[in-house]
Amino acid sequence: MFYEDFNQQEALLPIFDDDVELIDLAGHDDVTSRSHNDVICRYLIDRPTHTESEFREKVSGPESISENPGISDFAKKCVSNCTAKNVINGVIGLFPILTWLRHYNVRQWLPGDLVSGLTVGVVHIPQSMAFSLLAGLPPVFGLYSSFYPVLIYTLMGTSRHISVGTFAVTSLLTQAVVIRFVPDEPAAALIPSNTTTPTADMTTASMVGVSEADMRRVAVASSLMLLMGVFQLVFGILRLGFITAYLSEPLIQAFTTGAAIHVVTSQVPSVLGYTDFASSNGIASFYKNWFEIFRNLPNTHVPTLVVSIVSIGLLVTGREINLRYKGKLKVPIPTEVIVVIIATVTSHFAMLKPDFGVVIVDNIPTGLPAPRLPDTSILINIIGDAFAIAIVGFAISISLSKMYAQKYGYQIDSNQELIAYGASNVVPAFFLCFPNAAALARCVIQENTGGNTQVVGLISVVIVLVTVLWLGPIFEPLPRCVLGCIIIVGLFGILQQFSQLKPVYKMSKIDFVVWIVTLLAVVTLGVDLGLLAGVVFSMLSVIFRTQTAKCEVLGSVAGTDIYRNCHNYLAAVPYSGIVIFKFHSALYYANKDFFKKRLIKATGVDPEAVIVERKKLEESSSSGTCCCVFRGKKYDVSNEDPEARSDVDTSKELESTTGDNSRPPTCGVACKVRAIVLDCSAISFLDLVGVKTLKAVCENYKEIGVDFLLAAVNADVRKSLLAGGYYDVTSLDSEYVSVHDAAVYIKHFHDKEMPSGEDVCEL
Repeated sequence: MFYEDFNQQEALLPIFDDDVELIDLAGHDDVTSRSHNDVICRYLIDRPTHTESEFREKVSGPESISENPGISDFAKKCVSNCTAKNVINGVIGLFPILTWLRHYNVRQWLPGDLVSGLTVGVVHIPQSMAFSLLAGLPPVFGLYSSFYPVLIYTLMGTSRHISVGTFAVTSLLTQAVVIRFVPDEPAAALIPSNTTTPTADMTTASMVGVSEADMRRVAVASSLMLLMGVFQLVFGILRLGFITAYLSEPLIQAFTTGAAIHVVTSQVPSVLGYTDFASSNGIASFYKNWFEIFRNLPNTHVPTLVVSIVSIGLLVTGREINLRYKGKLKVPIPTEVIVVIIATVTSHFAMLKPDFGVVIVDNIPTGLPAPRLPDTSILINIIGDAFAIAIVGFAISISLSKMYAQKYGYQIDSNQELIAYGASNVVPAFFLCFPNAAALARCVIQENTGGNTQVVGLISVVIVLVTVLWLGPIFEPLPRCVLGCIIIVGLFGILQQFSQLKPVYKMSKIDFVVWIVTLLAVVTLGVDLGLLAGVVFSMLSVIFRTQTAKCEVLGSVAGTDIYRNCHNYLAAVPYSGIVIFKFHSALYYANKDFFKKRLIKATGVDPEAVIVERKKLEESSSSGTCCCVFRGKKYDVSNEDPEARSDVDTSKELESTTGDNSRPPTCGVACKVRAIVLDCSAISFLDLVGVKTLKAVCENYKEIGVDFLLAAVNADVRKSLLAGGYYDVTSLDSEYVSVHDAAVYIKHFHDKEMPSGEDVCEL
């Protein structure tokens, strides 16, 4: 054994045993403890106890605090940085394609991107038409929505593997708004193909083969898309990508599952061939629609049902083959495309519409539409809807982006993603499109077919463009029920999220409740109100967890500087006369009362009640009655002999904060609790109320002769304490660098004051 002097009284005492190897860190007053096979590394530190102020003064030096720049300084910095070079770099940053395209590896990436782009482009066609019907619009507008947004995101996005465009959840949210402004009209005459369309009023200009009601609906959808894009652009410019952090994974899973249930419900009438089905919207629409579905079962159109059953059978079979043989198939089977081709050919040659009355897609205009101004008169009325869709669309898209970025080892910029999503919604809103987002099914196809970069998007938009310009009329005989079947089967993956309930329940009961409540809220209240209810409940659950935070009374593990929960660890023994209390949460206005109650329960002393009783004692001193309050109970101790209590064993009094066998302190004047140490290591922040609470607690305990000390205070909490004047009621020496420092100091000075016979736990 050797002794090396450090800074006056500090020393390092390594201990050598036959099985002990010392790892000496030169220049440090610490030796790392670690174990490897039979080698055990131990350390023994001999140093004085430190208050926080002493530690900063003598050891670590003063804390360096960087001042926040003022508004004028910030403005000057912005002006100085506004150079031509920075402006050019900023513009290039808005279009990442200008950066990554220069480093594109043609030989390595192009073959996979080509195959993936062709596959994804072909899948876009049936999905876009199906999701357009889901949004309450004719199928052709889905094709437009799979062209413009994909093109813009390819130019501005940072993710290499997501496929934006039409998506079930955003389409369902769009339908709710569209139907609210333009309800279903059974008699909507189509415009003859030989008439010219007026273009004077951009918002009401008609298209060949599209009814006036449908044009009003697409005007509403485009307005919704415009406002959604504006929100996302503003979020990106203000760098508010963090807002999606409030949408937890359980909440998103429950929301998308509930939305998928609504989507399936909306497609059941189409699959069954109901012609005069009045769907409901709003609160409890899910239950109303299923009631109407069962009530109309006698009206099921048998030919449509047969087509639906065959289509679902083929789609499910193809899906299972792709999942089961995923590792063996170089390219997934494009089941949706195959089913669409078979159904279109069958419908055309079997005359399903004229002979059997099967509803078909019918008119699909060719060519790209001229720019049209969305209906700006309704913008004020759809702010809430647009905000909800903007958040949901971004949350789903960014979660997929982060998942693939982590999987393939590249970075994405959340704020640039917001700008890209915003631009891919604002610009297409002038070309008769509706809100879009990334679709999980297409993302999986893009990954499995070998997609490497955003070039996949460029190739897929070529396929969609060819369809819009020339191939659209080929799909006119396609039965609409087939598109409904594609939507339903495509949501199987989302509906399988029910399997996540069991692991969520095992990991967190509160997250499980959030999952269930959000799902029921979405199903019952609707997608928009359900999302709001889910977010509110999720945030309330966080508040609830901080309001009822975990509290511990710590004890010392003999021979160490380690402190553990007295009730969970038998080796952790509380010091006599000292209560070490740990609060596992921020201390703020919502949990201040809970904090005080648990502290009183842990110490067994209510200082406010003791102060009140002491005042009563002063008033009634002449009567000879003396009362004190201990663990919430009042005791008459006026006739007790103080000397008779000098040998009382108090170790059991502090062993449990909930025991009923503890005896009261002496008259509320000389409490068995001599000091309280608040372990602040788990307190992340204090608000104004939290600081006032600590000040009041410190003052009250000091008034009855109990020291109140802080330990392990982080810089932010200390800053709040200084700003709130906490150290005005105590001193800087009441804060210690660690719990052990505070405990050793108290033991050293308070042991001298303890009456003889006290049961004192040794260090």
